[in-house]
Amino acid sequence: MTERNGWLKDILWVAALAGAVAIGFRLWFGLGATTNLSDAVPWGLWKILNMVAGVALATSGFTVGFLVYVLRLERFRPLLKPAILLAFLGYGSSCFALFLDIGLPHRIWHPIVMWNPHSFLFEVAWCVMLYFTITMLELSPTVLERVGGQRMAHRLHRAAFWIVTVGITLSSLHHTSLGSLFLVTPQRLHPLWYTPMLPVHFILSAMGGGLMVVVLAKLLHSHWYDREAVFGAGTGCGGRVSAEKRGKSPCVGPEFPMVRQLATLAAGILAVALLVKLADLGATGAWRALLAGTWESWFYGFEILLGAAIPVLLMASSAAHGSPALVGAAAASAALGLAWNRLNVGIFGYFRDAGTVYVPSLAEWAVSLGVMAAAAMVFFFAAENLPIFSESAEEWRRAHRAFTPAFDRFSGVWRMTLAGGVSRASLLAVIVVPLAWVLLFPPFRSGGGARGTVRPPVAQDAERRILRIDGDGAGVAVVFPHADHQRRLGGRDSCARCHHLSLPADHSTPCSRCHRSMEQDTDIFDHDAHLTAVARRDHLGGWIPANQACGSCHSAGGPKGAATARPCLECHQKDMAPSRQVEGPLALGRAPGYRVALHENCVACHESEAAKQGRPTLGDCSTCHETLRRREVPTATASPSLVAARLP
Repeated sequence: MTERNGWLKDILWVAALAGAVAIGFRLWFGLGATTNLSDAVPWGLWKILNMVAGVALATSGFTVGFLVYVLRLERFRPLLKPAILLAFLGYGSSCFALFLDIGLPHRIWHPIVMWNPHSFLFEVAWCVMLYFTITMLELSPTVLERVGGQRMAHRLHRAAFWIVTVGITLSSLHHTSLGSLFLVTPQRLHPLWYTPMLPVHFILSAMGGGLMVVVLAKLLHSHWYDREAVFGAGTGCGGRVSAEKRGKSPCVGPEFPMVRQLATLAAGILAVALLVKLADLGATGAWRALLAGTWESWFYGFEILLGAAIPVLLMASSAAHGSPALVGAAAASAALGLAWNRLNVGIFGYFRDAGTVYVPSLAEWAVSLGVMAAAAMVFFFAAENLPIFSESAEEWRRAHRAFTPAFDRFSGVWRMTLAGGVSRASLLAVIVVPLAWVLLFPPFRSGGGARGTVRPPVAQDAERRILRIDGDGAGVAVVFPHADHQRRLGGRDSCARCHHLSLPADHSTPCSRCHRSMEQDTDIFDHDAHLTAVARRDHLGGWIPANQACGSCHSAGGPKGAATARPCLECHQKDMAPSRQVEGPLALGRAPGYRVALHENCVACHESEAAKQGRPTLGDCSTCHETLRRREVPTATASPSLVAARLP
């Protein structure tokens, strides 16, 4: 009997082999030469799709475990092993993708011994590592029974309740913490996705979408290996099945009611998640952005449609009661919508603020798809060699013997020569590896450079005590001993002398967020965003509440312009943390160029300290600009004033 998923395995082998080549290049040449990441968009495809979305799609382990072990819904027990397998593969591939994503992969063990309890990432790292360990413990009895370790498997079975309980706790904690990660970027993430309710949205969407993933896995396994279990033995089942005949219809198998009930439960959770999301849009006022007609609003609408609306409507229809295809469509839509949501929150929602669009490189796609393909092949291997989808070992053996591998129907010679999986994989490797090497080799991509052009890091040391300031990347850099300045100027209380202002609701706004141009002044006042924020703060009414917000800053009856506006700090004295250096009612509307801002801040202090310290050259340019002391030839991209300063 021909293997129904042989073509899919060949595709997975191609993706995995290409991914292996890309992984080798990433580890050898580094992130800068193999990715399109930048300072503006530092989190890319591996971090969001493979890690953040991957663990969300793998939540079936703790949700089905909660249903079976805590709520005692034994009818879902046949789906417990598949759910645990999906959790194991999802978390394992996510950990591996995270290993590839960090700049120094060999230091991934640091959170284990270098604790930072104030960081969300620290908590996420520990929860993911511990829950991955829990999934291994939950899956190990199945493996032990296969290799003859029945005694150890029995001991683990006895401790299953406590293992699952710990797993439920860890998984719940880190899914909410993943949402909390993005709460630290209130000024950067688009208002459609930024909300204090992000942790709640993350856990609800992960629970509903994760259940749909195990439903989809069960339907696909039945289609490929045990069709009668879910799809039934009948043919020509295109018509609608009556309510009286659903239980006996040949169009559905004996396990379909269990699958449909779990999908219905998942759809209910997704419906609750949708209602919470819509209520949150109204509470935060972000619904106006949804109606703005921007590409972000279309992305958000697509997310709601795929992740909640389509699955809920399909499962609410009467046709889903007798149609595995409709249930599968609902499950696939929910899984895609969940992944799309994580991409929106983690990548797309930052494009407008970053001022650039991040497009993953070919190597990034190869690694991402390769990791997922490898996880899928492990899934097939486990499904074919372990009693995962059947509690009965004999039933599993009978289903496993039902298929023999085949490669091609065109020629019997090909079938005989390439019947084994090793032979097929070897042939694919001979074709794919050289092709992937040519397409993904970083020196070819970067025009011949050995490792590509990578911008030097800001920090000169691991503890960020010494910083390298090069605002426009022209090479006229300043090596700034930040920790030494802070100590001599009075410790942490002296920070406001330089960091004189933060954006509203932010606490550590970098200089470049306001001083966006090296030479030119920048208008940093977002009038439209301010109208929306004031209307939300004052709970203004009307069809367009923002129209009522003008009176908060401008006097009634007079011209409405910058000259007649109230001083900004009357309202923002606390949430922008201004220092005593900020003066003037309109000083916050425009920010001077980056060079002017830094020079006015630094040179004035240096000139005043020159007489006190008896160092007359302390205020000279060469005190900070080491490149001027070396009299290097100026680069063509340097600013005119700095080029003039560098010439003898």
